[in-house]
Amino acid sequence: MPSASLEKEELLALLRASQERFLASFAGVAEADCRRSPAQGSWSVLDTVEHLTTAETIQLRLISTQRAPRPADAPNREQAFLHIVADRSRKMEAPEAARPSGRFATLSDAAAQFKKTRDGVIQFAEQNSAQEMRANEVKHPHPAAGNVSLYEMLIIMARHAERHAKQIEETLGALGIHSAASGS
Repeated sequence: MPSASLEKEELLALLRASQERFLASFAGVAEADCRRSPAQGSWSVLDTVEHLTTAETIQLRLISTQRAPRPADAPNREQAFLHIVADRSRKMEAPEAARPSGRFATLSDAAAQFKKTRDGVIQFAEQNSAQEMRANEVKHPHPAAGNVSLYEMLIIMARHAERHAKQIEETLGALGIHSAASGS
């Protein structure tokens, strides 16, 4: 089935590209700068990296261990997730378990854990067919999207990284800090 294989390759490309974009968004940011926040109640770069890393760790565990057959009449929201998850015009509240709490001593520690976790996500996608990922859903509902297929969850994870790459770029801009990715 070439179309399913192509779709899987597109999903893998999306996961890899969003990993690169996210890591590039804070490349070269100094440890002292990564802890600065542009305003009271706003997240620092390190807070944002910690949040995404924690969320992906939880989501990887869920797609690996908490899955069930998806009802045949469940809606397919893949295209919607491709378009709305990375949109920063709508503020989202992070679930308590994924909020920053000082889990990482350094930005490089957080980045290394993100990369390790995302590599596990990519490995999961490589080892499962698109058909299997669409036929199963995560038993634990996503906090913002409800019940989602494994395939939809992987799209959400890729776009979530893009959303937070944008947030990091906004944070650095507000602080007047330039990352290696901005070329300044």
